[in-house]
Amino acid sequence: MKLQINPGDQKTFGPCECCGNLTRRIWGYVYELETPLATYFVEWTPGHDEQDAYWDLIIGKWGEDTGPEDRVAVALAYRVLESGPSFMVIDAATRRLATGALASRALQREEVIGTELAQTVFGIVDEVFLHDPRLNTLPGTPGYLAPAPVDY
Repeated sequence: MKLQINPGDQKTFGPCECCGNLTRRIWGYVYELETPLATYFVEWTPGHDEQDAYWDLIIGKWGEDTGPEDRVAVALAYRVLESGPSFMVIDAATRRLATGALASRALQREEVIGTELAQTVFGIVDEVFLHDPRLNTLPGTPGYLAPAPVDY
């Protein structure tokens, strides 16, 4: 699979009730051989006590004469473990972004794991993880820039 990304926009909002930091959401588009394949959303709170992030993917056909019925939503939880970065497919219905107007169905974990779709999902995640420079405040990513220590 030959994938490429086109980073879209980003937004910050908050503050987080737990830590007071702003939450960051980025999104963009994934193409396979110049054909639109998916859109992605990654959301995390830099400096949050728990360094988790959520990845929401909307996968399927895009363009004229297509609609939500041509696409499905897949969600993943991201964590940095002692062994390194880790992704786990979760039930997309638990994610607000995955249950919007872009996809007809939010897939459950069991509908993704062990399927051909799983290969597509992890191919997309790899491409975004390695090539979207806006992830530089997400721990575990190749371009991670740790926040400077604060002197009190």
